[in-house]
Formats: sequence, C-alpha cells, structure tokens
Amino acid sequence: MEICELTHYKNLNHELETIINTCFDEIFVTDGIGTVLRVNPAGEAFYGMKAAEIVGKNTEELARKGLFSPSLFPIVKERKERVSMIQRTRTGQTIHCIGNPSLDTEGNIEFIVFTSRDLTEIRQLRNKIERTEHLLESFQEELEELRRFHNKDEEDFISFSPDMRKIVKMADKIAKVDSTVLVTGKSGVGKGVIVSHIHKKSKRSKQPFIHINCGAIPESLIESELFGYEPGAFTGAKKEGKKGLFEAANGGTLFLDEIGEMPLNLQVKLLKALQENEIQRIGGTRPIPVDTRIIAATNKDLETMVEDGTFREDLFYRLNVIPIYIPPLSTRPEDISYLMDHFLEKFNKKYGISAYLSLKAENKLINYSWPGNVRELENLMERLVVIADRDEIQLSDLPQKIVSSTNGHKQYTVHINEICTLKQAHEELEEQLIIKAYKKYRSSYKVGKALGINQSTAYRKIQKYINDH
Repeated sequence: MEICELTHYKNLNHELETIINTCFDEIFVTDGIGTVLRVNPAGEAFYGMKAAEIVGKNTEELARKGLFSPSLFPIVKERKERVSMIQRTRTGQTIHCIGNPSLDTEGNIEFIVFTSRDLTEIRQLRNKIERTEHLLESFQEELEELRRFHNKDEEDFISFSPDMRKIVKMADKIAKVDSTVLVTGKSGVGKGVIVSHIHKKSKRSKQPFIHINCGAIPESLIESELFGYEPGAFTGAKKEGKKGLFEAANGGTLFLDEIGEMPLNLQVKLLKALQENEIQRIGGTRPIPVDTRIIAATNKDLETMVEDGTFREDLFYRLNVIPIYIPPLSTRPEDISYLMDHFLEKFNKKYGISAYLSLKAENKLINYSWPGNVRELENLMERLVVIADRDEIQLSDLPQKIVSSTNGHKQYTVHINEICTLKQAHEELEEQLIIKAYKKYRSSYKVGKALGINQSTAYRKIQKYINDH
C-alpha cells in the first residue's frame, strides 16, 4: 500500500513539474519572507539567468541587482491579497506580474505565486484577440469585428474588461431595434460614447443624430428647443417659426442627455410624444408625426427621484425599456492601461508628438481611482502630451493629487454607538452592507461583486436580510 502511494505521489509530482515547466507564463514562487522557491523556464528567459542562480535568493536582493523593477513582493506581503503590477526585467522586457499569496489558518503568508507575461506581446495582440474571440458566435459578428479592426476611427469605446465587453455586445443588439434606451452611470464614464455607438450601429446611422443636454438649456427655452414653435407663438419668436429637435431628428436618433434635469411640467409633453410618436409645436394646433428614436442618459438616481416626486413614474418606465448601466472606471481597472494607450495615440497623432509613459508613471496611473472616470483620464492624457518637456512622461509630470494618492484604496470608518458583542456587531454591519448594496445595484451578481463575495452567497444574504423581512 505504501509503495503504491509513493508511486502515486511520484507520478503526481512529475505531472506538476511538467505543467509548470511547459507553461508559457512565468511561474515564480517565494516563501513568506521572500526567498525564491521555484522559477520555471519562462522566468529564466525573462531574467537571462538559470533557475539555479535565482532559487534560494531573496526577492529584494534580486530587485536591487536589477533582475526586475519595481519589486511586487513587499506590496503583496503588506496587503495579503492579489496584486498586479507592470515590471521591467534586466533583459529589457516589460511584463505584467500578478502576485497571489497563500495564507495559513492564522492569516500568515505561507508562500506567494507570481505569474508574469510579456506585456509587449500582449499589447501587440490584444486588439486582435478581443475581436477574434467572438468569431464563433456568428458570421455577422465576424464581419462586424473585422470592419471595426480596419476602421480605427470607430474605436472610441474601449471594451477590454468583461463588464464593458458585455455592454458593447448588448449595445450592438439594441442597435438593431428601435426600443427606448436609458443609459445610467456616473459623470464621465462614457454614456455619450455608448449612445453614439448605438446610433452608428443602427439602421438609422445615415440619419441625424441630435444631442441635447437637458441641464444646459434654461427651463424657459427647453420646450421650444425640443418641440419648436409656430410663427408668433410668443414675444421674440421668429416670424417664420422654428422646427424643434424632435423634427430635426426625424428618421434618426434624439439623445436626451441629463434627462434627470428635465422640468417636471415638460415631462408630460415628452411622455405623450414618446407614446404617440407625434409632437405639437408651441402655439400650434395640429399634431406633427415624427419617427425619432429616443435614447436618454443620466448620472442621477431616477428611481429615487420618482419616490421624491421630482420625476414622473410613467415617464421613467417609458424611458427605462432597455437600461444600460456603465460602471465607473475604478471598478474596471483592466480598461485603464488600454484607455491610456488609446488616448496617448490619439493626442500624439493630433499634436505630432511621440510621448509615452515611464514605467513609474504608468503604474501610478493604473492604480489611481479616477473619480472623474474616462473624461478625467482623457483630459489628463491630452495635458501630459502637450506639456511634457520630453518624450518620456515622468512621474513628476503627473498632478500632485495623483502622485500622492494611495493607489485608490479608500479608508472606511465604522462608528459604534453602543457596546455589543462582536457577533452582534458583525451581523449588524453585514445587514447594513447588504441592504445598502442591494438598494443601489438591485442584482445579487452586482452585490456580490461590490462586496467581494460570490453570487450565491450574496443571494442567500439578500434573502435573509431583505426578502424574508
């Protein structure tokens, strides 16, 4: 029996050795104090050294010798969680390194597994991979992806992260129909870009695309802007009258941005236009039929506004036929480096410059929380390209608030009003978090993602704290 077990473990060890040694990615393993335990052949290629020269050494010693920079070990050791970083190796390669710690029952690090891949190659292949992975879905999608690949001007919406790829896929489907769409998300996430994407992909793409910001037009003028007016309708009106944006967008798409700013008295008229597909000019008596697709967007919580009586419930449901929520940039870090590349290329081309980010600057920007979302990132990239004194943008060129930021990690404070047991405190905090998260996201999947738990656990806790009450 013991001989059989020994043979089994030998075979298992041989299999694991084969898997590790033939892996395309680097596998670099250390113990809890940073001593290197294993490096596979892919790692040898990154550092230009044999595994025997690396194993047994401390990671900080290797970092000082220039094997890789910066060192990821102290960050993983401090946080005791999965951390990723861009590094440069002694052979001149830029790699994307991920450190995953393994903790014992007491929360101490037993060992850390670092996996790395050549980022240069990934960056060269990422657009092709992003498109070709959809080829099996349908021949139509294949043609669409190839068209996008050859037409760089249409690549305004970066969708590398899983969440954003789902949104773009949904937008492509929505574009084929005329259903009303409500796009929500924080300011600067790219609501206008996804709306434009839907119009470009639709059968209305050759027709007008009219964008109106409901919050930027005075309340006294927004009605005449939307619906137009007849000659002599009011003092100061043009004698020949004026078409409204509904008529101007006839056959195309009317984008009602910041719909939450729409005055309450105009919401009734907008609802009627949506329901009956016709409008009536100010001062007019005859209905005018319009074939206009409506897409609305807002950074406000319309459901709360409905409860407060500041937004009509019937209009909300008429607009919210197909909802699209665009998450903030801080929740989709996979997109940040690709957005930076996209905007650097865009502004380099615009200004005839060849600027690029240093490794330290790029790492700092990747780990910044971006409260202004994509708009803030785009504006910063333009500023850096324009004001940089040299082609390489240094850490010192970044704004001080980004340089001094703590990698986007927020500090949360819990206030205790009364003495209670730890179990009671834990349950009370858990209940508050679940209720608050569910009120915001209305989805067990999104609640789980926000709280760092799996969907089934989130579903059970929602049932416990909300649906069972």
